[in-house]
Amino acid sequence: MNYLAHFLLAEQVAQRCNLEAKGLLVGGLLGDFVKGPLRGDYPSAWEVGIRLHRRIDALTDSHPLVGECLEALPPSYRRYGGIMLDVCFDHCLSVNWPHFHHQDLKEFNAQSYRSLLERCDNYPSPAKRQIRVLAQYDVLSNLGNWQTIETMLARIGQRVKRDNPLAHCGPELAKVLPLINQQFAMLYPNLIAQLCNEFSPKPDLRSH
Repeated sequence: MNYLAHFLLAEQVAQRCNLEAKGLLVGGLLGDFVKGPLRGDYPSAWEVGIRLHRRIDALTDSHPLVGECLEALPPSYRRYGGIMLDVCFDHCLSVNWPHFHHQDLKEFNAQSYRSLLERCDNYPSPAKRQIRVLAQYDVLSNLGNWQTIETMLARIGQRVKRDNPLAHCGPELAKVLPLINQQFAMLYPNLIAQLCNEFSPKPDLRSH
């Protein structure tokens, strides 16, 4: 999943599991920048959010619905298929937004940017730069435009050291987009259910 999905999942898991929404939102951003064991270097709610981010990625990468999407890609794309699908899933979420959230997409994004920018002085420098770019250009409100998706993939491809197809995969990905959209529509509620099962506070049985 990419940022839009991570931010939405953070809010929805927080609501359903009675967790701190802003902390999970911060973790939705920092999960791409904080590596290794979590040892209390960040506020506890942020670290729960980072763990949530990592779990979302792990569940998505291993899910059979995602595997079917990967199988539908040209063989030469599959090495980078996870990156392609992460970005495509945000596109699917964006174009079908009213099915997933009651709030207007631009309003949701503006609210997310504000919450994340409030705390950004305490982020790792790359995360600080990332949220400032997302907010300045309102990137997440433009993901419904397929040209934006192609541009984003090309920029990611420029950061990858080895040769890769990300700069020119857009037309082939577009052919598979109906399947990706179908799979995402089934994947998202599955993720919510699994995450809520894992992150809901467990009753303390020691007093019984």
